[in-house]
Amino acid sequence: MDLEQRELILSILSRADTLTVATVREDGWPQATVVSFVNDDLDLYFGTTFHSQKLENIARDSRVSATVTPEHETSKPIQAISLAAVAQRVTDPGELLNVAGLVLKKFPRPGRPAPAAVLEGVAVVRLRPTIVSLLDYSRTFGQTDLIELGDRQAPSDHRDERLP
Repeated sequence: MDLEQRELILSILSRADTLTVATVREDGWPQATVVSFVNDDLDLYFGTTFHSQKLENIARDSRVSATVTPEHETSKPIQAISLAAVAQRVTDPGELLNVAGLVLKKFPRPGRPAPAAVLEGVAVVRLRPTIVSLLDYSRTFGQTDLIELGDRQAPSDHRDERLP
């Protein structure tokens, strides 16, 4: 990935509030869900309930796909990303505190609790991209760059037994 591609990816992530994450259900069908997210460089984080279907799906198969498209005027060219990632529930207290700080920064609201309490009762999932498809129609219609980031943390069987 070159510097221009990296900067565009980070710009897209900073301009968007939601992503669509697709997991694989137990019966093999894909399940796509829209979630709010924050990012720390190329790692994306979202929260969910501890008993959500997507968290159960990730426990069985940590491979996910996701798309991020910032809102844009219909007269403007689309810039978006589509990615393949390895999903993992975050349990490290330091990483959770970092994510809470990112949430407070991206979604500031009066009366929000201190960072340590922001994620109370929330299961946090990290998406670590391995492949990014960068759409930039401002260059030409249909312009897509496929960027392989490598297997950045994929368990060999794509399962994480630590998840609920």
